[in-house]
Amino acid sequence: MAKFRSAANVLPGQHNQDRIRRAESWWRRSEETSSDTDKFIFLWIAFNAAYGVEAPLADPAMRIGESEKFRAFCEEVVRRDDHNILHELLLNTYSGPVRVLLNNHFVYEPFWKWVSGIPQAAFWETQFRKENNRAFGAVMRGETSVVLKVVLSRLYTLRNQIFHGGATYATGWGQDQVRDGSSIMASIVPAIIAVMRADIERNPDSDVWGKVAHPRVGDERS
Repeated sequence: MAKFRSAANVLPGQHNQDRIRRAESWWRRSEETSSDTDKFIFLWIAFNAAYGVEAPLADPAMRIGESEKFRAFCEEVVRRDDHNILHELLLNTYSGPVRVLLNNHFVYEPFWKWVSGIPQAAFWETQFRKENNRAFGAVMRGETSVVLKVVLSRLYTLRNQIFHGGATYATGWGQDQVRDGSSIMASIVPAIIAVMRADIERNPDSDVWGKVAHPRVGDERS
């Protein structure tokens, strides 16, 4: 019978190695497909492999929401982006696919809450304009983590539509946003992985990126 070790015995260095290896494997897979939908899915899995962390099980009070995890992760990546890769990327693409994405209310979660009849979402249009203006101002001020969080939050809504069957494959009005989403992810995800890899190479045992949710507890790579 195969022998396994407890997750408590998995060292930070292995968590970091597994995180980067898994993220890069899905990113490479995304480059092998010509389908925008498939590319987006593979890239989102790559992003999740890079950013996902183990959820604390013992103390529910320690759990944080997706929005807070996004904010913390974006700030951490940008803080360690020594060459301003992400800033240049978002600045150079803002007038193209990023602006198109941000101006698309179909990937703005409060819009769907309004559609569902949630009273608090009645002023989604005002919030939509304010958030987009804030993102534009953040681009101009070089506040990269703010822009990155806004972009990823919109992409997260698109991700939910795809992963939970809220969009039609290969046809329908959603294909333009899938195309734009996969284009943005194809730029952002490799950049994020590159920043994380450089940071981990400098400090292989860093605990900055946290523990992966499914650590490798056997000898085989996964």
